[in-house]
Amino acid sequence: MAERGENCLIAVAGHPTTVTNATIAGIIDETGQDANISEVFGAVAGVQGILEGKLVDMGAQKRKSIEGLRRTPGSVLSGRHRVFSESDATALIEVLRANEIGVLFMLGGLPAIGLLRYFIDAAGKADYPLTALGIALSAENDVAAGDHTPGYGSAARFAAGAARDAGRASAADEQPLLVLECLGAQTGWLAASTALARDAHNPAPHAIITPERPVDLENLVEDLQRAYHKHGYVVAVTTEGAKDTNGNSLDGPTLTSMLSQRLNIAGRYDRPGSLARVGQAAVARADSDNAYNVGSLAVRLAGDECSGYVVTVQRDSHGGERGDKGYKSVEGTARLEQVSDSPRLLPAEYLSENGTNVTDAFLDWARPLMGGALPEYSSLD
Repeated sequence: MAERGENCLIAVAGHPTTVTNATIAGIIDETGQDANISEVFGAVAGVQGILEGKLVDMGAQKRKSIEGLRRTPGSVLSGRHRVFSESDATALIEVLRANEIGVLFMLGGLPAIGLLRYFIDAAGKADYPLTALGIALSAENDVAAGDHTPGYGSAARFAAGAARDAGRASAADEQPLLVLECLGAQTGWLAASTALARDAHNPAPHAIITPERPVDLENLVEDLQRAYHKHGYVVAVTTEGAKDTNGNSLDGPTLTSMLSQRLNIAGRYDRPGSLARVGQAAVARADSDNAYNVGSLAVRLAGDECSGYVVTVQRDSHGGERGDKGYKSVEGTARLEQVSDSPRLLPAEYLSENGTNVTDAFLDWARPLMGGALPEYSSLD
């Protein structure tokens, strides 16, 4: 086999997060300390850009621009996904060969995991020396590797803040019913995080519905009827993949229409959508630091030729003993074959038995990731 190329390539697959650019900055900064990597390229048109040879010299960017990436949401490299066929492999390897790419960093959620497998397999069949590593980044926390994915903590803070503000609006609005639809076709991690909005003065959201556990419609209506009589308004959180026990959709528009009729109150539906992924105003400092650090670790692993790993964030269970308020994150790794192509689901112990709320176990797990308490609001006695 020929010697490994001395350049590296950064590619993003799937949706960006608030902290994807921080990971890119971590990679660039660390490569500046690594004598084994000469040039840093980035795929500017998603993974399709690799096939078309659309690469940009990241190392040629101004120092100020690289430093600013840590404070810039989204991704300066497109994450547009593409499903490659077996016939594309030869052309992709030729692009890597032409640019002397010996190291590939694939960033993103589940699409990045699948593409990492593809590139490793293609390089192996072509007898091309490639060190390929994945970096799990996902606002939806859908990659089953590590404790959580960078991007989730900031998105959770955004979702919790949106739910709290929605509750304040509904309490004073002529439409006392609000349904908030969070991202999540298959998983409810972001919807569950809205429970962090609650405090002594803010009981909303009054129900949280996730795809992992279908709910009984009659029980849901009864719960929200009681909440309306007690508080004078109702906030329900759902996802695009939520369903009732009969398999019927409980996405935002459907749930709003149903509850408005059954509760006999005016209602509306809001969907923050991709804003939850890239809302820089809600970025959690620890989340940004985690993202930068996993980028740095990936470069060090590449220097040791540790191909076929996914870089993750782990929870240090001994953090409390060192005065870290019970939580400290550390960078870790998982072998690619240990990472599922299926999304990470909310564990059963994180969901209430009736499926309309989360448990204290989830709150204990999620609260440290949000980066501190939300602003405190005033309320009349």
